[in-house]
Amino acid sequence: MRVRISMRNTVAVYAWWMLIAASLAGEPMLIGHRGLLRHAPENTMPAFAACVDLSLGFELDVYSSRDDQLVIIHDPTLGRTTNGPNRSVREFSVPELKQFDAGAWFHPIFRGVTLPTLEEVLSMVQQRKRGPTMIAINVKQITAAGERQLVTLVTKYGLLKESFAFEQSEACSRRLKLHNPAFRIGQNVSRKNLSQHLVAGDLDVFMLSFVPTPDEVSLLRQRKKTILFNAAGATPSYCSPATWDRAKEAGIDGLLSDFVLDCRLHWRGQR
Repeated sequence: MRVRISMRNTVAVYAWWMLIAASLAGEPMLIGHRGLLRHAPENTMPAFAACVDLSLGFELDVYSSRDDQLVIIHDPTLGRTTNGPNRSVREFSVPELKQFDAGAWFHPIFRGVTLPTLEEVLSMVQQRKRGPTMIAINVKQITAAGERQLVTLVTKYGLLKESFAFEQSEACSRRLKLHNPAFRIGQNVSRKNLSQHLVAGDLDVFMLSFVPTPDEVSLLRQRKKTILFNAAGATPSYCSPATWDRAKEAGIDGLLSDFVLDCRLHWRGQR
C-alpha cells in the first residue's frame, strides 16, 4: 500500500518532534550501555536502532576482525553472545562472523541477528537520527589499520561531534588524534586522577566514575570538556534514582547506564 505524505502529516510529525525535543530540554543525554541491552541483544543493530529511535545515545565495543574490519562485540571471544565457537573474534573474517547468530541467545524473536560492523552502525545512525545523539566507542583490540578506519568512518558519516573513543591506550589516543585532530578522546576518570587529566589536557570527554559536585562540573565546563557520569552495570548505587538525580543536578552532559529508560521515566516523574 502506498502512503501519501501530506503537508498536514508533515506538520503533525514536526510538531510531535518539537514536543519531544522540548521534553528533553534540560535533561542530560542518556547513553545506553551496549545499546538498549535490557530490551534487545547487546551490541547488535536492534539494540542500537532502538536507542536512536528513542533519542538516546549508546555505547559499543569494537574489535578488528581477521580481515581488518571493525566489528562490534563486547567479549574477546564469541561464545557468550553468539552461537559461534568460543574462540577469538579476531580469528574470523567479517563474512565468517556474519554466519553466526548473535540474537537467539537473548530471545527467539531476535534469531538471525548478526554481529554488526562499525560502518553498518554509523550508517544507521546517520540515516535514522532525528536530533542529537552520542556514540561512545569502547576500543577493545584494534590494529593500526583499524585505528585509521575508526577515524575515517566517524568522519565519513559526519559524527565527529557526537562520537568519541575511550579505554584505548595513551599511545593509541595519540595516533587517533594524529589521523584527525577533531576526533574526540575520552577516558574513565576517577576523582583521584581528575586533576592529573586536567593538567595533561589529553581528554575531550571525561567519563566520571563518581558523581561530581557542581564545582567539579564547573571546572570541567571552563575547560570545554564533555562531562559524563559512567553508571554502567548493575551496581545498586549506580542504578539508584537518587544517584541519577544527584548527577543531573550537578550539571553533567550525559549519563551512561543499563537502565536508561527507567532513568528517563524517573526524571519525567512517571516512575
